[in-house]
Amino acid sequence: METLRCKTCGCESLRPMQVVFEEEDQFDNLLGEEQESRFYSCQVCGDNWLSVKEKTADGECTITFVHQMETSPILKRVAHMSNAVVISDDSVDEWEYFKGDELVDEDEWEDLLSDRRDTLKATCVN
Repeated sequence: METLRCKTCGCESLRPMQVVFEEEDQFDNLLGEEQESRFYSCQVCGDNWLSVKEKTADGECTITFVHQMETSPILKRVAHMSNAVVISDDSVDEWEYFKGDELVDEDEWEDLLSDRRDTLKATCVN
């Protein structure tokens, strides 16, 4: 199984898992959209997030990242892209950041995520 380096604890223990929704297939054909979902979870510190990539018939793409599932408030960021092939700073047209349902600026969102990761790291070290 593929493992990646965790951004929180630094261990090679982050595992991506494909997420499949049963109802997704019937709606994809009707709407002309494709959806791909992955759940990433660190087996050491517990950091986790869900990514949902949605492509539409017109070639546009959004990727929604929901960080640390089951933690309040929910932290989400959404990448809006015209090119769905590669995700990098150059391929993202616009980022949106959310604390719950509230749109927030990038700095506030990064601070909240950093605080959560610091707490996870401290718990893991102790």
